[in-house]
Amino acid sequence: MTRGFSWGYYHSDDGNIYALQVDADYLVMAERGWVGPAAPGTIVYPRGWTPRRVVGLDDRGKLQQAVVADVTADLWTGASTTFTINGSDELPHTVNVILRKAERNQVRP
Repeated sequence: MTRGFSWGYYHSDDGNIYALQVDADYLVMAERGWVGPAAPGTIVYPRGWTPRRVVGLDDRGKLQQAVVADVTADLWTGASTTFTINGSDELPHTVNVILRKAERNQVRP
């Protein structure tokens, strides 16, 4: 069954607030820092940039990632050391954070 996507607010390191498309189930997970849905007309997160994310190992030993929408979010500050993903088996899987990756601009002048 398709869960769908929604636009949430992403608070960028450059001080701007952008709209970024996110799985609708993840939008309501407070530890990820999402607020939304984003209002129509909100500037979309720039193409070529990579949003901040946490990386972890799920309960099957596979690497998983989660975008973190705000630097004050529990996953980014370390207040939360796990997050949940929806597996291809349609079941929730717990992921233990092992790494944080800062956002970066991949566009070269």
